[in-house]
Amino acid sequence: MTHEFHSFYYDQLGQEPVSDDFTLPAGTVMDATLLQRLIDAHRENHLPRLRYLGEAYETHYEIFGRPKKEPYKPDNRLAADMAYDITETFEGYFIGVPVDVRHEEDAKDAYLADYMARNHQEDTDAELSKMCSKFGVSYEMFYQDDEGRPRSVAVSPLTSFMVFDDSVLHRKIYFVRYAYDEESRIVGSFSDATKVYHFDSASGTLEIGEAEDHYFGDVPAVQFVQNGERRGLYEGVLNLIEAYNRVLSEKANDVEYFSDAYMVVEGTKLDEDWKADLREYKLINLWDSGEGGGAPKVYFLQKPDADTAQENLVTRLENLIFKLSMVPDITDESFSTASGTALKMRMMPMNNLARNKERKFVLGIQERLRLLANYPDKPFEGDDWQAVEITMHRNMPQDVEAEASVVQSLSGIVSQETLLGLLSCVDEPKKEIERMADEKEQRVQSSVVEGFPTNRLPEQATTETEETDEGNVQP
Repeated sequence: MTHEFHSFYYDQLGQEPVSDDFTLPAGTVMDATLLQRLIDAHRENHLPRLRYLGEAYETHYEIFGRPKKEPYKPDNRLAADMAYDITETFEGYFIGVPVDVRHEEDAKDAYLADYMARNHQEDTDAELSKMCSKFGVSYEMFYQDDEGRPRSVAVSPLTSFMVFDDSVLHRKIYFVRYAYDEESRIVGSFSDATKVYHFDSASGTLEIGEAEDHYFGDVPAVQFVQNGERRGLYEGVLNLIEAYNRVLSEKANDVEYFSDAYMVVEGTKLDEDWKADLREYKLINLWDSGEGGGAPKVYFLQKPDADTAQENLVTRLENLIFKLSMVPDITDESFSTASGTALKMRMMPMNNLARNKERKFVLGIQERLRLLANYPDKPFEGDDWQAVEITMHRNMPQDVEAEASVVQSLSGIVSQETLLGLLSCVDEPKKEIERMADEKEQRVQSSVVEGFPTNRLPEQATTETEETDEGNVQP
C-alpha cells in the first residue's frame, strides 16, 4: 500500500511543490515541441509554489480568501507582514554592504570597477539575493547593449528557468525566458552556448525564429540559489504565519464582539417592539409569568473571555516564526540593550544562514566573472576571473571601543596585520599598513628642511649652540 505525502503546500494548492532543476540528456537539441513541453512543465509544476511564495512576500495570505461571515458577525481579516519583514531583515544583514570585487592588476581591477558601475551591479546583486530569499533561486541574464558592451539583469524564476544536462557535472545547456502578451500568446527567447533564439506562438503553435550570436562563450545566464535545497528563506514557516494571521483575526473579532454586548432585562415583561430586531437593539427580555416575582433586574450579558489563551498562542506563534526562520526580531527592545557578545550569540543563527548562502552566492559571482572573461572585451579575459578576490561583508552594528580594547591587549603578541584585521573599521589590513608607512614617511620628510631637522626641542637647540660657542676660537 502506498501513502501519499500531504504537506502544507498540498493543503493550500492541492499538489506537492516542485523545485528540482530541469535536466535533459547531454547533447539534446532544442526544438519547438521540447520547448513547449518544458514551458508547460514550468507553469504546471513550478509556478504554483513560486507564486505562493511571492504572494506571501506581498502579504497576500489565505486569510483574505476565506468565505465571508454573516453581515452581523465581526469579520476582521488581519495579516502580519512576516515574510516581508524576515526577508528585508536578512537581506539588510547579508548584502546591505555591497560585495567587494578586486583584481591585483590595476588595469583589470579598473575594468571590473567600470563594469560594476555601468551595470549598477550593487542593485542587481541586491535583487538577485532578494529573489533567492523569496523563491530559493534567481537568475542573472547577460546581454550586449547598444554600445557593444556586456551587461546583465536580474530575472525572476516566475518567468524563466535553466536547463542542465543529466551528467554528474550538472552543466547548464539552455536558459529559457518566456511571457504572455495581451492576447495570451507565448513570447520569449532561449539561449545555448553560442546563440540566442527568439520564439512566439503568434500562429497558434510555438515557433522558433532566427538565431543571434551572443559572444559569451557559454549559456549567458547564471543561476543563484539560496541553499542546496533551493528553499526560500521563509518557506519553512509559512504554515505558522498563516496560523498567526488566523489567530490575530479571530482575536480582533472577539474584541469587536465583546464591545457589542447584549443587555438583559429580567423580572418584567417589555412591549413587543423590542422583538422586531433583536440584533439591532441587542436586548434580551426574561420574565416569570407567575406572580410574586422579585424586583426587575437590568444588566449586560457576560461573554466568555479567552483573551489569555489567545495572547499566549499569538506570542508562541510569533516566537516560533522568528526562531524557526533563524532571523531574529531586531526591533525587540532586548536587542538595543544587549552587549557585544550577547548580540553576536543572538545573531549566530542568522549568521549561519548567511554563511551558507554566501558560499552559493560567491559561486554565482565567479560564474558571472567567467562569462565576462569569455566576452571579447579587453583587458579582462581568459583565466583572469580566477584571480579575482570576492569579499562579502555583514551589515551589523560594531562595538569599535571593545574592538580597540582587544587590539590593545594583543599588541606585541600578534602581528600588526592581525591586529588591524580585528577592527571592523579597517577593510584591508595590508593596504592600511602601507598607508600607515606612507604617512610616517611623509612626517619624516616634512620634519627636514634643506637637510636640517626642524622638529628639535628648545633644550636641544640651546645645548647645541653652547657646545658650538665653546669650540669657537676668538681672534
